Amino acid sequence: MIAVKACTLAERGVLKVGGPDARSFLQGLITNDVEAAAGARVVYAVLLTPQGKFLFDFFMSADPADKQALLLDCDGARIADLVKRLTMYKLRAKVEIEDMSVTHGVAVYWHEDGTPLAADGPMLPDPRLPAMGARAILPRTALPAGGAAGWHRHRIGLGVGDAAEDFEPDRTFPLEVNLDALHGIDFHKGCFVGQEVTSRTKRRGNVRKRLLPCTVEGDLPTPGTPVKAAMREVGTVFSGDGETARVLALLRLDLIKDATLEAGPSGLTPDIPGWLAPEMKAEGDDDGA
Repeated sequence: MIAVKACTLAERGVLKVGGPDARSFLQGLITNDVEAAAGARVVYAVLLTPQGKFLFDFFMSADPADKQALLLDCDGARIADLVKRLTMYKLRAKVEIEDMSVTHGVAVYWHEDGTPLAADGPMLPDPRLPAMGARAILPRTALPAGGAAGWHRHRIGLGVGDAAEDFEPDRTFPLEVNLDALHGIDFHKGCFVGQEVTSRTKRRGNVRKRLLPCTVEGDLPTPGTPVKAAMREVGTVFSGDGETARVLALLRLDLIKDATLEAGPSGLTPDIPGWLAPEMKAEGDDDGA
């Protein structure tokens, strides 16, 4: 039997969005279908700017204690900004927003080899990829011990970005960080903030950049290190793991074909994860790394 790994993501917070208009309120704002967050199903979604740039991500699940409410597993460091933005959109909607981070936190569970996890009880499957395991919102007294280094090593190995480490608010476009392939966008749900730009980019298949996992030859570059090809800047390094010599880097796809990539004194070799390959093939970029 494969041992289940578990840890608490101390950087995540918990919001409760309740009231009779909670679902309809969120449905008109975010990139995914709120109605799908029911029972044991979690929905991964993003709130964008009107220009289609990333602002906040969160995992939505039904509140088992309140039939009208949704629980949002979100970036704890920016939770006040998220509350402010939601409040700005609320107008006269019958919605109540409550920060529950003092009493509740987020736990993650996974298999190191990436095999799917049989989630049950408070554990709900991560909607992005089966290999990502499961997540749970728990009272702080019930959260597992241990740091999150192993979890970040796991997600970096899979090529999955973390919003707090790999996305730049008000600068990053959601398709650049692969949210289309990670089930973070429903292109058929109807209107959401930033829909026009996002849908047009998807329809035209003109995603110029993608966040890709890369193997490092040499010292692990620090986040923010420019990636260069023949002295030309072609991207930026974001999160990394020294034990596996892997980083995630946002790269210009048209400039890395057949190129030797360097981040400082170290070399980078990007690869396209299997879960992302179909999206890039449809865009004509599958030979770009």
